[in-house]
Amino acid sequence: MLRIVLLAALALVVAVSSHASSLAPSVLFTAVRDGVLTVRTFDAEGAPIGTVSAIAVATERFVTLCSPLDGSDAIRLAEAGGRTVDARVIARDRGRNLCLLSASANARSLAVAPAGAQPRVGSRIYALSDALGFGVGLTEGVISGLGGGERGELLQFSAPVSPGSEGGALLDEQGRLLGVIDYRQREGQNVNFAMPAAWASMIEARHDTDTALQSLRDRAPRLARVGDGEALVRLAMEWTRLYPEDADGWTWRAVAASMQGDFVGEEAAWRHAVLRAGSMTVAELGVAGALLRQQRFAEAREAAAALVGTRPESAAAWSLLGQAHHGSGGVSEAETAYRKALALDPWEMSAHLGLISLAGQRGDHRVAAEGWSRLVRLYPSRPELRWRLVEALLFAQDGTRAHKLLARFPSELADSADGLFWRGATAALLGRPQAASELFRASLAKGPSEPARAWTELGKALFVLERFPEAIAAMREAVRIAPDDPDHRYWLAVALKDGGHLDEAIRINRDLSVAYPNEPRIWRQLGYAQVLAARAPEGIEALERSLALDPGQPRVWNALMILYRAAGRRADLVRAHGNLRSLDAAMAERAYLATIHPDEARPQ
Repeated sequence: MLRIVLLAALALVVAVSSHASSLAPSVLFTAVRDGVLTVRTFDAEGAPIGTVSAIAVATERFVTLCSPLDGSDAIRLAEAGGRTVDARVIARDRGRNLCLLSASANARSLAVAPAGAQPRVGSRIYALSDALGFGVGLTEGVISGLGGGERGELLQFSAPVSPGSEGGALLDEQGRLLGVIDYRQREGQNVNFAMPAAWASMIEARHDTDTALQSLRDRAPRLARVGDGEALVRLAMEWTRLYPEDADGWTWRAVAASMQGDFVGEEAAWRHAVLRAGSMTVAELGVAGALLRQQRFAEAREAAAALVGTRPESAAAWSLLGQAHHGSGGVSEAETAYRKALALDPWEMSAHLGLISLAGQRGDHRVAAEGWSRLVRLYPSRPELRWRLVEALLFAQDGTRAHKLLARFPSELADSADGLFWRGATAALLGRPQAASELFRASLAKGPSEPARAWTELGKALFVLERFPEAIAAMREAVRIAPDDPDHRYWLAVALKDGGHLDEAIRINRDLSVAYPNEPRIWRQLGYAQVLAARAPEGIEALERSLALDPGQPRVWNALMILYRAAGRRADLVRAHGNLRSLDAAMAERAYLATIHPDEARPQ
């Protein structure tokens, strides 16, 4: 029996490593499937951080990239059958970003292509990896270039890869290992890179023994995950003091500065990183991004255009160019750049967000919803994208579709704090304020990601139910949590007005009108409150200001007609009627009968 097993294993090795013939993709996948495993990283609380791939190179030995492991508190390998085992890093080649893992996982080591069998441009290859966390799969392409990377050692290939593919295997037609996929190095969907397979055997010899530096690399992403910008600033400053020539330290210093809103400091740190790295696309992109965040759009546009000129296959550079155009009002140029970025890399998140933002600016909520829907499909493990899709559907007034979408969510999402919030928002749009208020309260009990917003939406639902004291209390809580958010103060003023607290409503709206003088809804609410407070002349002036900013408000024209008649301003009354008739003929007819016709019918 043992002899039969050995013969079968020998036959498989011969099949995989034979120079004589290529394997059909299905046969090749069966032969090599167990040579790549999924790597899952977790934080100290056991929450997942990310998913990448790892190659089996020897018994209980696996190679993957180092950077996705930094800052993780636990590493586990997932086998094809679903069993997971703990893994640990036993050697790091930090210069090449390759790590060697030890784990008692069941896997079949991949045979490495011999030096004499290295591929040529045009050679057929396969990428074996766990793209997007869907499980290990196989994609096909060709070698599109040799000598990629700054030192010319990388293999360039066209087989599609995605986030999660990093650490996966690049294979030849016989299923032999050619390289380790480095997703970070890619510049476009069909321009991907792999490090030579021979580097995997050098990791232990090149092991980085500087434990102090590795401690910095682990602590930095942990602080970033929890949003502790102050601690990250201190750590990054210590890092650059101890290792002033390490570009990674300056990179984290830039990230820390950005988290603290110090975009000038961020720019300076990125420039230091560029100097230390010689040429480092991430740092160069960081400089352009920092300029954007300082709203120095012309300089950002120049920096992004220079990057596009030298790296035309960089989707991130095209997206930054789009953002620079977008910020300076170049809508058409922005859309062109965003679409170019997505043609290069369909997973370029910032380009998707840019197109969604453009759609929102022009009021095309349907297109915005389609954009969020695409992102949900691309990143199914990110629930916040699902919430943004629901929000876009609500903006598009499509409560029925939002309700159906939420009904398909798994219970752990639908019954989460954010899930309950969006179910409440959908119920409110569908005209079910009582159900909405109950869902918002349930959400708040669990702690939603945007508590101030949840309190305001609860207040709106209670407002519709005419439970004004409760609505006011809810909106006051929203203002307490986020005092600088004008939307919460606006809705508090609305509730105060209808709840009879006119002086406070007027005061809040006056303050808002000073800060946001071009916002028609603020002037409208100020006018309504002043009229209710028997200050009609001031109310008329505020309503006229609202209509000057947005003349398409039929109800405000209707209110002005009543006020003009009471003030004896017939010419203004007739003018207001004409404007109302152009917007809503039925409402205009009713207003005419109530305000103009009685005087016409009265005997002279």
